[in-house]
Amino acid sequence: MPPVAPVTSAVLPVRLNIFKAPPFRARGLTEPASYLQKERPMDQNRLTASRRTLLLGAGAFGLSGCGTLDLPFRGRGSAPAIRGLDRLPRTQTVLNRFVTERRLPGVSVGVRAPDGADIFLQAGTLDFNVFDRVTPDSLFRIFSMTKLITGTAAALLIEDGRLSLDQPVAEILPEFAGLKVATAPATGLAARPARNVMTIRHLLTHTSGLSYSISADGPIPRAYREAGITPGAPAGDSNQVRDLDALVAALAGIPLIAEPGTAYNYSVSLDVLGLVIQRVSGRSFPDFVQRRILNPVGMSDTVWRLRDGDAARLMQVYAFGRDRAAPPTAIVGLSAEAYSAPVTLYSGGGGLISSTRDYLDFLSMLLNDGRAGRTRVMKPETARLIRTDILPEGLTAEGGGFGFGGWIARPGHRRQGEFGWSGAAGTQGWIDPEKGFAATLMIQA
Repeated sequence: MPPVAPVTSAVLPVRLNIFKAPPFRARGLTEPASYLQKERPMDQNRLTASRRTLLLGAGAFGLSGCGTLDLPFRGRGSAPAIRGLDRLPRTQTVLNRFVTERRLPGVSVGVRAPDGADIFLQAGTLDFNVFDRVTPDSLFRIFSMTKLITGTAAALLIEDGRLSLDQPVAEILPEFAGLKVATAPATGLAARPARNVMTIRHLLTHTSGLSYSISADGPIPRAYREAGITPGAPAGDSNQVRDLDALVAALAGIPLIAEPGTAYNYSVSLDVLGLVIQRVSGRSFPDFVQRRILNPVGMSDTVWRLRDGDAARLMQVYAFGRDRAAPPTAIVGLSAEAYSAPVTLYSGGGGLISSTRDYLDFLSMLLNDGRAGRTRVMKPETARLIRTDILPEGLTAEGGGFGFGGWIARPGHRRQGEFGWSGAAGTQGWIDPEKGFAATLMIQA
């Protein structure tokens, strides 16, 4: 789970947990996006309270009840009576209210029901200042929900026999030979040689010892920012490293925040994994993702940069300040123009744009043991591995486990087995294998 955002970060103004809250967001934490700090001061505590208000108003999503709904379907599965979705009309009412009260310009929700039918709920527009309605095919910056796709790409290489969980990262990235660990990471960059070997497992689970430029301020996150290690920020950041090779080279010169395998620290690990995938596969990281995941699943609207003509489909990101009566502020640095620029740093930790429909199809593929419609994307055991807790023994991630880029509810948790992750601008995606559904929420605030 990412650390709590500082009050100056641009963070989600509402957290919509309408389908029985994904445990990785149950405590109201939000992924920070500190490269937005200069845009507008934020009040983290007020925003968290606002999220809880919406969550409570929407109610929990349960599959034990029964009801027949007249809802929009994509055509997959049977459109008649869907049992256990009787609370969704209430959810639509809550979505409408938040838009009417101008607490969000718009919101999109997608659910893959246990019988295979797709259900989509939307409210509002793509911008407070335009009248383009939100649809299942509207585009959103999904930021860290990219991590699940990167983790899936790594799992495919494991399936191919070209990568293994406990393989040393330095075998693939020699830049990481001879890493050092900070002796007092809270106060300085003094370091000693690392005793433990960093592995692929550590990258997948944020136990590599790497940190993040978006973490709470400190010597190591500050060193990341000074070195241009800001993956996930839109193209055009003049200080940002140019590509994945440059990112890894820069990281190699900064001490780790902890010994590999000894602590969970939300980090750039999935960005580093992008270069691992690139070197092992012999293809560029985005090309591998396109060929092995996006094309087979049919995710035609999931891209690293906006295509010509698609800018009007991208929802505007807003920041909400301390004064609840004050109008929200559009974040200029995350404009459609910024996401139309050529990309050279393909961020496996936060670089993708997607739609409700596309991401729901991706989650449903994982839920369906690697099958997307009639297409076999991966072996069933690979899909199950992705949503398996692979944290090093003795560690937890916000009270739970961690799989291939996402949080997992461990045995004994009331939502045991749920798997998913979220993004800095409020997007969420998760699956519940036990109840047989997948869900995604898309907002930009």
